[in-house]
Amino acid sequence: MKEKFLFLLLVSVVLLVLAVSCSDEEGGGEVEANVNCNSNIDCDRDSYCDFDHPKQDPELGMLVYSCKKRKLCATQADCPINWKCKENEGFCITSKEADGILCKSNDDCKDPEYPICNLANGECRSYDGDISDGDKPWESDDEDHSDTETDDDPEVNDSEPADKDNDVSDNDADTDTDNSSDPGLGQTIMTEDFEDGGSQWTRVPATEGTHCWDIGIPTSGPEEAHGGANVAATALDGNYLANCKDLLYYNTSISIPSEGKPEISFYAWVDIVGNGYSPYDYVEVIVKKSEDVWELTDTGVPLSAGTPSVLDALDNHKTKITKQLKTNYYKFTGDLSAFKGKSVDIGFRFTSDESDEAFGFYLDDITVSY
Repeated sequence: MKEKFLFLLLVSVVLLVLAVSCSDEEGGGEVEANVNCNSNIDCDRDSYCDFDHPKQDPELGMLVYSCKKRKLCATQADCPINWKCKENEGFCITSKEADGILCKSNDDCKDPEYPICNLANGECRSYDGDISDGDKPWESDDEDHSDTETDDDPEVNDSEPADKDNDVSDNDADTDTDNSSDPGLGQTIMTEDFEDGGSQWTRVPATEGTHCWDIGIPTSGPEEAHGGANVAATALDGNYLANCKDLLYYNTSISIPSEGKPEISFYAWVDIVGNGYSPYDYVEVIVKKSEDVWELTDTGVPLSAGTPSVLDALDNHKTKITKQLKTNYYKFTGDLSAFKGKSVDIGFRFTSDESDEAFGFYLDDITVSY
């Protein structure tokens, strides 16, 4: 009788181990305690909502889903079938999630600092010189090469006599002309530090009664500006409000040159409740042609962030500033190449849902250049 009992006990342990192993192979680890969910956005960044294993909640009298830790990975081989390895974050995601996150071609890579799609892992990478000129996904690089070949052709210089004084001066003049138009030197079109109290900016609330942008001296969050005294912030004192979708825009239209690499840069201190997959509180940089209307501009420009990791501050599409850094002012840069030769208006739009407020977004030292 004792041997039979021990045998049954051993079988039960083996079945339990197999059940746990199968659960892990589905892409996750342990279920997070007391964290119910209806979608992935209800879970932490390294977790997902496990719809395959609902449980009966005795208090609610209904089936509920729980957040489950994602399986860790270093390469695709570490993930189960139909899961993808998000290598730069180190965990597996579902194929459905990967469709909106991982790239399939260079066209999916919107960040100018990471313009090349690595087909091996579906993640965008920086240009490392291993691809041909014809594969470069940005237009301005080709323009630069053509300018260099035309303006600085060594055969033209060699064809002129070397012992004429006039020739030396002409060559110097040509060199000066080339340098002044070189996009690499950079020209500033607009700057803003809010030290005049934001006289050049207009605040547009989404609904009457909301007031989701302030300009002045911050006494919460970083408790200081990046430079000077003033910032534009979602709240200068305390947490930001719920149910915002308010716009702060620059009153004067800006002409974007046809040459160079136009971009907007700024510094921001960020403490916004959100995540990479579907952020519910966030800030977008909104750019529209002067003849268009703000209401029809429904997407922000692609951004890069000078944070320890670009995903520390941006969503996976890199158009929304979100997440709770709560550390330093970091530099953000947006590519304006799509607006070359156009007159544009620039604004910052803040969106928040009905809950989970934080210190928010503190903006300073904006520059538009090319």
